[in-house]
Amino acid sequence: MTTQLEAIYEQGMLRPLQPLNLVEGMKVEIIVITPDTAKVAALCEAMNDPLFLADLREVAEDFRDVDAEGEGR
Repeated sequence: MTTQLEAIYEQGMLRPLQPLNLVEGMKVEIIVITPDTAKVAALCEAMNDPLFLADLREVAEDFRDVDAEGEGR
């Protein structure tokens, strides 16, 4: 079974942010992926850029048009 979840690192331990359906004492494997702060900062900045958001809306409209053509509308 594979489960993806978020956790917080506190006092030398990982604390899951949601309950886990595990048996007490069960051994698990953990893969830790830390966010790239520079990429996160760039994405946050882009979310407030009106030109970027307009481009995203245009692309979304293009995809809707292509989907509609594929459905024979």
